Formats: sequence, C-alpha cells, structure tokens
Amino acid sequence: MEEQTSQPVSANEKKKMGPHAISALIWGIFSIVTMVYFGWVASIIGFSQRSKGLRVYNENPGTYSEKTLNVLRTAKTLNLIGLIVSVVTTVLFLLVIVAAAM
Repeated sequence: MEEQTSQPVSANEKKKMGPHAISALIWGIFSIVTMVYFGWVASIIGFSQRSKGLRVYNENPGTYSEKTLNVLRTAKTLNLIGLIVSVVTTVLFLLVIVAAAM
C-alpha cells in the first residue's frame, strides 16, 4: 500500500473551504428556524453533511483551511440545538393534541 504524503501549501496559495461544511451549517440554521415544523429532519441531514465534511477534511487536512473545522464545529452545535429543540417542540405539540382530544 502506498503512503500518501501531503505537500505543504505555499503561503501564496489560498486554502479552500472544505466540502459539505457550509451545507451542514445551513441545515443547522434551517433546523432551528423550522423547529416547530419538524426541524429534526433538517438537523439529521445537517449531521450527515457534517460527518461527510469531517471525513473529507481528515483525509487531506493540508488542502483545506482551518476555518473549515470551525464551521463544522458550529454546524454540530447548531444541529444539536435544532435537534433537541425540535424534538421537545414536537413532543409538546403532540401532547397538546392528545390532551385536546380527551
């Protein structure tokens, strides 16, 4: 098996943002905004995008900027907040419906 060596990036080269980082962040924001309307689905998609982005970043970290990791961490936090609030809101909404039906 061949060992891959990452070549150092010169100071003149700009490092790019890792793939899936921005989409994970957008899904995290969307999960918080739509928490009443089943935002947990958006949160799960955001977690999926984050794991893809983290996997790609870890394969070749020299290619991507360190800002990518910050965006992925923020996406994780937003998706977690969106998931927790969405699940709690959905459960409360269902309890209100059940209580109203009795």
